[in-house]
Amino acid sequence: MAWDYNKREYAKQMEKDPIWGLERLINFGLGKEKIDRELLEKYIHKLKIPENRRAFLELLLWDKKF
Repeated sequence: MAWDYNKREYAKQMEKDPIWGLERLINFGLGKEKIDRELLEKYIHKLKIPENRRAFLELLLWDKKF
């Protein structure tokens, strides 16, 4: 759980903007949460994340080599 949102606000924001939620999970840590694979596959090219993290996630998703 993020320090700057309570659980209810966080859940509402994730529903409205799944890209925002994925970016937060990737950039700030998962804790005990897991990333939804379908959402990640759908939005990976729209995420504002470091390229090394994007490459790692693409390797995990599609075994894509660079």
